[in-house]
Amino acid sequence: MLVVSTAVALVSAQPPFPLAAAQRLFDAVAFRYLGPLTTPDPGVIVVGITEETLAALPYRSPVDRLFLADLVDTLARKGVAAIGLDILLDRPTEAAKDAALRRALTRADIPVVAISIAPDTPMPANRRRFLDQFLNGVRTGDANLARDRFDDVVRDHMPVHPVTGSPSFPAAIASALGAPVPVRPFPIEWRRSTRGPHAGPDVPAYPAESIALLPASWLNGKVALIGSLISGSDEHRTIASTFGPPSFGVEIHAQVVSQLLARRAAPEPAIPWPAILATAGLAAAGVTLGVSVTGHLFAAALAAFGILYVAIVLAAYAFTGVLVPVAAPLLALIIAGGGGRGWRSAAERRDRRALRALFSRFVSEPVVNEIMKDRDLFMAGGRPVPQELTATVLYADVAGFTTICEGMEPAPLIAWLDRYIDTMAALIMAHDGVLLRFIGDGILAVFGVPVPRLDEAAITADAQNAARCALAMEAAMQRLNDAWCAEGLPVGGLRVGLHTGPMVAGSLGKGPRMEFCLLGDTANVGARLEQLGKQYAEPGPRYCTIVVGEPTWTRLGGLCPGIRIGDVMLRGRRTAMAAYRIDSAAARCAGAATIQPAIGLPVPIYPES
Repeated sequence: MLVVSTAVALVSAQPPFPLAAAQRLFDAVAFRYLGPLTTPDPGVIVVGITEETLAALPYRSPVDRLFLADLVDTLARKGVAAIGLDILLDRPTEAAKDAALRRALTRADIPVVAISIAPDTPMPANRRRFLDQFLNGVRTGDANLARDRFDDVVRDHMPVHPVTGSPSFPAAIASALGAPVPVRPFPIEWRRSTRGPHAGPDVPAYPAESIALLPASWLNGKVALIGSLISGSDEHRTIASTFGPPSFGVEIHAQVVSQLLARRAAPEPAIPWPAILATAGLAAAGVTLGVSVTGHLFAAALAAFGILYVAIVLAAYAFTGVLVPVAAPLLALIIAGGGGRGWRSAAERRDRRALRALFSRFVSEPVVNEIMKDRDLFMAGGRPVPQELTATVLYADVAGFTTICEGMEPAPLIAWLDRYIDTMAALIMAHDGVLLRFIGDGILAVFGVPVPRLDEAAITADAQNAARCALAMEAAMQRLNDAWCAEGLPVGGLRVGLHTGPMVAGSLGKGPRMEFCLLGDTANVGARLEQLGKQYAEPGPRYCTIVVGEPTWTRLGGLCPGIRIGDVMLRGRRTAMAAYRIDSAAARCAGAATIQPAIGLPVPIYPES
């Protein structure tokens, strides 16, 4: 799940998928408000051909060649380190002026680089011939402003033409100054401009006509790039111009030259490790949230984690200038979170089916919800883990059921028994018990499983719930008997045994034959106490006895009145155990002036097995 969500998110954040546009919009917004405002590069300047420049020339296009020659010579005299001419010289003008510019471009005292056009760039043949002839013997560099095919934005710079191997215009300037030039493309690192609304590099820009008036100290040792700063000419979309006017070509070249000279033109790694690690990290967080948080809290946690990640990315960008992707990691967070939640839901449905299969349909929804909430404590692989716990068992049986069976036809007998079982099962569920199984007319229920009780108060509450359930079963049996009597059907009695103590709970069997079971002395004692009720049957077929062991009686703490039967020997036990009755007959006896007759009832003694 982690690998799949990471891979899907990374692929979805690449063009032409819409998420790529969202990522690039985020990058532009982050740059607009949080982009680095570092100190401008003092070694690069832009000499701009502006509208005011053209107004002083005899014609607008092409730019007067004699003016350009004088501009190059002036810059050289004022001590610039190198000159780059970002004006395409693909048409002839006046011969004398063209010759003057060629002489200026071929001077030997400083590097002068003129911009050229790559061979695969469409261009009329006559203009290409003139360009090649005019620049013969001149240092040149290709324009190479590579635009993204997805949104036409200039983001990366291609320093070397992939086919011809010729350098780009900025690469030729940097190479002439001895700076290393990478072979592979690298991202352009923009700085936010402090020069107003125009989006461009924060480097000094001077009108071309003012160069002769500037002090030599302003230009000495700098790299001067001459180019157009006229709206509508040589403009390009960049990340710096998303919310403003386009960037001029000469400004883009100036930024690239600055990077090359400062040795900050590092190509992006072949494997985008930062994006992969960020995406995988948020995918892992999504899986963790999906499997550990549910409901509205899951959605809130997912949103909070995503917002926190974006905030960290923006803060890191503001301080370091490194912007980590957010689109792919956020998508991975959502996909992995949804996958984790789906896996957890599938596991919950599996566990719920297993619980229903183990405890049949006789489990109340609150108990199921409690079990599901804490299922990690006892469920593993869709089945309960065997464990020791303390709980209260309830055994119930219909007194005189053999006689009832002898006097009824099969169909009425089954209807009679169904009525009894449905009534008792509803009472057990209403008192938060778990009905484990029926054995003919016998019922086995337990209070305090399968979630282990971790404190004495909870164990006591289970014992009290079991006692209340037994008393409710006695009252319900009386109502059933009244109804059966009115319908001319046989009536029966009820025996209930309750005992609290340690036991081992777990499942036996596999698949459809898997069954939740209780093992240990406590379960056996509960069954023996139910059988002990036969010895204290009241006259008539409608009697009810509820016998509890001493541990249960102690935890009742006077919740219901009862009488002490005495110390009894139960089959399979080596020592006697105190037993008590809490049924209605015992309660009446407990409230009488003397309870000696009840205490004096015969106590059965079973031989050891």
